[in-house]
Amino acid sequence: MQREIIRHIITQNNGRITTKEAQEAGIHRMYLKKSVDEGNLIRVSRGIYQSTDSFEDELLNLQTQYPSGIFSYETALFLHTLLERVPMSWTMTFKGSYHSDVLQSMGIVVKHSSEKLYPIEIEEVKTPSGNVVRSYSAERTLCEIMTAKAATDIQVCTYAFRAYSKFRNKNIPKLMDLAKKFHIESKIRSYLEVLL
Repeated sequence: MQREIIRHIITQNNGRITTKEAQEAGIHRMYLKKSVDEGNLIRVSRGIYQSTDSFEDELLNLQTQYPSGIFSYETALFLHTLLERVPMSWTMTFKGSYHSDVLQSMGIVVKHSSEKLYPIEIEEVKTPSGNVVRSYSAERTLCEIMTAKAATDIQVCTYAFRAYSKFRNKNIPKLMDLAKKFHIESKIRSYLEVLL
């Protein structure tokens, strides 16, 4: 019975199950440990398990462990197909002065946002594995990479804007509105003048 419930949850979640999901379905977490010991599940991180025949989605696992973290900067560019390669490390933005030694030890870049800017333009996007995670919008990300504190490589910026200019659903008014909020209107305008 419990095995069938776990199998059902795993099928619904692209091969993964969390301790919380198991407990909500009435399965004690010790049963998950037993499934790992029997070789039916793999523990990928604290509270997250996956079936032995599925691929690990690192982005989904990160967001499950750190739900207040929003994928941003180069990671958001990657998720929006505005980066020509996989980032060297994942980047997550948190509200205020959030700090995590665990994230830093994993090589995750932690960025901070003011309470005012943090919730602006959070979207649900799909990872390459087809799972849904939260990321900043393409427009917000384009603005953030142009700020002085981002110090993003010029080639990354140029590629991102060139790719965005080809988007069918690009939203230039939204991009310019966000550019005002980030105080970089002239920078954004100069890129758009060349590309559009």
